[in-house]
Amino acid sequence: MVSQKHHANALLMGQSQTGRGFTLVELLTVVVIISMIASLLMASVNHTLEKASQTSCRNNLKQMILGCLMYSNDDPGGYFSTAVHDTNDVVSFLYPRYVPSVESFLCPSTDNHIRSDKFITNPFSGQRELYDLTGYAGNPEGPGTSYELFGFMNATEDQLSSTDIKFDGQIIRVNGTKKSVSSVQNYIHQYDSFGLKGQSPGPSGIWLLADGDESPPGRQNYPDSNNNHGAEGGNIAACDGHVEWIERKDYFYLYEFSQDENRTE
Repeated sequence: MVSQKHHANALLMGQSQTGRGFTLVELLTVVVIISMIASLLMASVNHTLEKASQTSCRNNLKQMILGCLMYSNDDPGGYFSTAVHDTNDVVSFLYPRYVPSVESFLCPSTDNHIRSDKFITNPFSGQRELYDLTGYAGNPEGPGTSYELFGFMNATEDQLSSTDIKFDGQIIRVNGTKKSVSSVQNYIHQYDSFGLKGQSPGPSGIWLLADGDESPPGRQNYPDSNNNHGAEGGNIAACDGHVEWIERKDYFYLYEFSQDENRTE
């Protein structure tokens, strides 16, 4: 009888020990592990989404650069844009004839938008255009395009080059070389930054469009954390029609290769 009672008590004790709950330390350990796994999964998802956004962004730039190439075929001077000076980011000349959708002017990584009810009369052409296509938004939230137009090269205070622009029936001379089919084919570097003096970048090395640069804070025309795709790099479209991703480590050199502004950083 005693033996049976002892055996029953042992079984009960075993069941109690086997069925005991988690201790606080064990629960905290599980929570930490789950949080770490969730963080890793979220980082992976965010990385995948950003890569998809970069690809979509390149598709936008492809539409825009093809539009610029078509425009140059129609322009008497073979110019790729209607820009009248180096900081003129107007892309309204592309819409809707060459780029039919306003969504092509908006990076999916931003909240930029084009207002359909706000217009302006272009002082050069006299055409009524969407106001938000006449300039870069300047930030990732506001109205305006998500991309910058690099319509000129070598536009520095040294005034090593200039372009004659027709305005209101008169010819005005502006600083820098405006990009055209002819000028990008024949351009020779005038500054020696990175040892580039005398070199010819050609259409494939000269940028026409790039991801917007929200600066300041950060450095101008350089990938920073507050830019369209952060500090990792940026997309560009070159004058030969190709689009590519430029990593941050290569940005300064390739920017100078394109723009010839005597910049080293």
